[in-house]
Amino acid sequence: MKVIKPMVALSIVVAVIWAFAPSERAHAASVSAAFEKVSPASDIRVEDMLKLRLSLNADTEIGAVEAYISYDSNVFEYIMGPDCILGGEGVLRISDSGTSTYSTKRDYLLYFQATAMGESKFSIRNNPEIYDAGDEEAMSVSSQPLTLTVYAGTTASSDATLSELKVGSAVLSPSFDPLIKDYNVHVENSVEKLAVSAVANDPLASVRVEGSDELKVGNNRITILVTAPDGTENKYVVYCIRDEVPAEESEPENEEPQEEKEEETAKEKKTEETTEHRQAFYITQKDDKIMLIADTGYIMMESDAGVKIPEGYYKTSILISGYTVTAFSPVPDGTPEYLLLILCKEGSEPGLYVYDRIEKTIQRYGLSGTDRAVEKTEENKKEDISSPDPEAYEKTVSTLTTVIAVLSGVCMLLLIIVIRLVFRRKDGTRGKETGEDKRKRAPQSRRRTGR
Repeated sequence: MKVIKPMVALSIVVAVIWAFAPSERAHAASVSAAFEKVSPASDIRVEDMLKLRLSLNADTEIGAVEAYISYDSNVFEYIMGPDCILGGEGVLRISDSGTSTYSTKRDYLLYFQATAMGESKFSIRNNPEIYDAGDEEAMSVSSQPLTLTVYAGTTASSDATLSELKVGSAVLSPSFDPLIKDYNVHVENSVEKLAVSAVANDPLASVRVEGSDELKVGNNRITILVTAPDGTENKYVVYCIRDEVPAEESEPENEEPQEEKEEETAKEKKTEETTEHRQAFYITQKDDKIMLIADTGYIMMESDAGVKIPEGYYKTSILISGYTVTAFSPVPDGTPEYLLLILCKEGSEPGLYVYDRIEKTIQRYGLSGTDRAVEKTEENKKEDISSPDPEAYEKTVSTLTTVIAVLSGVCMLLLIIVIRLVFRRKDGTRGKETGEDKRKRAPQSRRRTGR
């Protein structure tokens, strides 16, 4: 019994030490991020100033913060905030190294201008990096987005009409008139999508097009909904008739071999791709994915996604409409005119596209001379470096001509001097010989005289 009591006491002491001792399995520090509307106190209307607070609350002192805030730039325009926050066009970057005084809470006040009616979700995007001020370890981050609605202004316009309506290369019947709401159009069977261009008369009005992406054979109904700044709606309708497949194509007289069919299909596809025009686009975010919208929706891939990148390209990142995306550059440093992007069309495999930074357009890679311009960027640079400078070449030729002229003059002068010296020497020699002959002839004449 005496032995058991000390053992029990020792067990209790060990259990207490174990309970209070620091454990390697302790949970990592965490921080929560939340958005809060500070003002206006009531509904947000177009042209109102929005004051927004982003609060960070942690169970330990907060150190450095690296994070991105996303919002809809079509609804709000970023005005100002702390010096550690930069950006715009839908994305703000927080790069805050912290202060000498740390705490478990940190707030950022942001100011936005409401520019159009609609909804905008403010959220922390991607993977934010918030560090513990003590051990400088990254904390786990949880965030809660905030969705705000902007309503029409008190003096908002009620104009919900269009100033322009075009349907690709097709012809509207009757001709467009803002007061006419219904139109007819006829397209060939090869047309599967109708590029509708609708411009609102009021720049603050919104336009939404539905039913133009997938045309079926026969009758199609395309609607263009215009919403004025004060909420007034107006609807235009285009009734599109798509032709059926021609009889000669649907019932061929002679069945061609399968290989020939596939070869022809490949040629036709290549021809269509070659004639495909470069398209303008815009960037948006949908379900935490960055989307590029042109003729259809494309997902912008963050990695190569199994796509083979041509030799000589370097992975980099660029900012397009406020979104940081992965791109491939033909030069290791700097940003050239053309870059390659990896885009994935909905329901298709990822592929390479050429992004023109000057024209702000995209085009399928491998379709035109644009790609050759992209691939030859480095080669052209080398050729430019090795090519002679015309001005320097002309200057060199001029200098050489002057030197040659001077040397020629010197040579002519030396030649004249040598010739003169030679003739002078000959004259002197002839004079000496004449004097000696006279002296030799003088005694002979005297001897003759004496005789």
